[in-house]
Amino acid sequence: MKALVFNLGITINDVPEKQVNRDYVLLKPKRVLVNGLENSIYVGLLWVEPTRILGSTGIGRIENVGLDIDKSLEGKLVLVLPYSQTYGGIGTEIDGILAEKATVPLDSIVILPQSNFNEKYILYPYVSFALQLPKYISSGNTLIIGSGLYGITSALYLRDVVTKLAVYREDGINPKIVGVEEIRHLSQEWDNIIITTFRSWIRAFVDDISKSNTKIIMPKLMNTWPVVSSTKAIFIPPREVDGVLEFIDKKITDKLFNELVSFSNDLLASFPSPRAGVVINTEEVFK
Repeated sequence: MKALVFNLGITINDVPEKQVNRDYVLLKPKRVLVNGLENSIYVGLLWVEPTRILGSTGIGRIENVGLDIDKSLEGKLVLVLPYSQTYGGIGTEIDGILAEKATVPLDSIVILPQSNFNEKYILYPYVSFALQLPKYISSGNTLIIGSGLYGITSALYLRDVVTKLAVYREDGINPKIVGVEEIRHLSQEWDNIIITTFRSWIRAFVDDISKSNTKIIMPKLMNTWPVVSSTKAIFIPPREVDGVLEFIDKKITDKLFNELVSFSNDLLASFPSPRAGVVINTEEVFK
């Protein structure tokens, strides 16, 4: 089968179909989101093993299940999260879903509404992360470093929760979010710092711009990354969370969704992604 793999570069290769392990499902991807994680692999900020199949997040339909899994899941439309609590990062530590067929762990999927295919639900992992933030953040001055999809969705959610909210990004924030300040210089005024960039300098530097009681939060996307981070860092994995689909339905308008992502049927031309993400129509790419 055809798949997008990392092999000291990003290429489309013929690879053997994967065996369906006991706690895995086999699915046919319908849409896959190329985002900051894949961009980081492309530009060399994040290393993965050669021949790794890429693709961390997407929507697909289950065709088969492993021996330990209820067969009633076959035929279900599901969202693939970028992280498995059991096996680690999808498309980084284990093979991803940018392929004709993909196998992923059961604990990396969320069952979606079956009657309505909604491309916006591909943003589930980012909203999941944002909706878990109030467990750790309830007030105070909050800085988001990095304004990809994790940063933008966190800003959308937290602007009504915290006292002051700002985003730091070297090349500016797009789209602009009402109620969110953009800053260019880092200082020690922040009660909460959310790091969503893959650039390593900020993780090495963050203790210098934080107070002793500053909460530092990052998404948990891999077991082996980051190598360097603050000892104060709290890691939140994207996972199934109540309210995510409702938030997407209410807050992610068509206009905003089209500002956040672009759409493509050309895999290789989608690297690096021109916006926060590119939605790949894998049904067209691999037909």
